[in-house]
Amino acid sequence: MTHIRWGILGASKFAREHMGPAIHAARGAVLSAVASRNPASVGPFQEFAAECRAIAGYEALIADRDIDAVYIPLPHHMHVEWTVKALHAGKHVLAEKPIAMQAEDFDNLIAARDATGLLAAEAYMIVHHPQWQRARQMVADGAIGRVIHITGGFSYDNSDDPQNIRNQAAMGGGGLRDIGVYVLGSARYVMGEELENI
Repeated sequence: MTHIRWGILGASKFAREHMGPAIHAARGAVLSAVASRNPASVGPFQEFAAECRAIAGYEALIADRDIDAVYIPLPHHMHVEWTVKALHAGKHVLAEKPIAMQAEDFDNLIAARDATGLLAAEAYMIVHHPQWQRARQMVADGAIGRVIHITGGFSYDNSDDPQNIRNQAAMGGGGLRDIGVYVLGSARYVMGEELENI
């Protein structure tokens, strides 16, 4: 079996605690490298993936011929830039949600994907989660009647950490961009159509 050799741009907590171990455990995948400004931050990845190399800098990782695919857990405002760069460097990409912050940014992503013929995907759990798949099927089957209105909410408190990127609007943080996508995205997915009013 040929293994997909993954690199991760950045040593974020989510990558370290969730996606890195998932990539390492996945059949047909190997966690080959993590790029970070601080190579010591790659140590925790090497605890579960001894073969994982520390690479100094994102450019060096996407230029590495021993990397096939890149996972991008960087702050939201950096997703488009590094997704496009990685595609043009010949890498498949899985970028965290939201993959883009502006509608016009999607045009750049689609153009880069089409020009390279590589995969550019958004790491977005809703469409893969059994509870949302079941809800979608129930709506499609009419099991709960005709849906005419949806009210949704999703909240958590991280006010004790004002420097957290999820609180920085300039970095793509805030209620709508960071967690609002779950409310809007789940409604769109379950209904199988675009929302009329938000």
